[in-house]
Amino acid sequence: MRKHGWMTVWIAIVVAAVFVPLTGAFAAGPADEGTQFTYTLPAPDSTQVQSYLGLKAMGPFTIKEVKAPVVVIELMSSTCPHCQAAAPNMNELYHEMQTDPGVKDVKFFALALADTPLGVATFRKAFQAVYPILLDKNHSITHAMKGLGTPTTVIVSTKSAKVLYSHPGEIHNPGGFLKQLKMVMALEAMNQ
Repeated sequence: MRKHGWMTVWIAIVVAAVFVPLTGAFAAGPADEGTQFTYTLPAPDSTQVQSYLGLKAMGPFTIKEVKAPVVVIELMSSTCPHCQAAAPNMNELYHEMQTDPGVKDVKFFALALADTPLGVATFRKAFQAVYPILLDKNHSITHAMKGLGTPTTVIVSTKSAKVLYSHPGEIHNPGGFLKQLKMVMALEAMNQ
């Protein structure tokens, strides 16, 4: 009987060692589908960006203030080599979104995490980034996104502030992402 007790303890330890770390893998991350994107975003850096996003003022704003059905946000950093490699595709995605009538009302911008004004300016110039890049100057969103890999691109509902889709890593196929965006928008429209 005593041998059976040790076997039970041993099995419990093995099961805990295997399954307890996995529970963290299934916990929602800060930009996972279904999570709320309720951050106060930094003020636009120009009246052009303010106008593009449909904001009433130049100050900090929330997703719900953007005049669009959904918003595409690339969470990035100017020093991230994957973000640098993705910049040409993000430029292409931005251009495609401007010309495709199916997504003409969708807004797109990058949010620079753990970054500096000089880093963002250098990135814009080096990679000829045509899309708006907002800088998390006080690092409040950066701290909330701790552990998030960059780049991560999310599609967020402006009505509910819910992340509808999350794409970790580089977007290699802007056209494919555009199709995904249209599908997400169609599903969101059906749920309203």
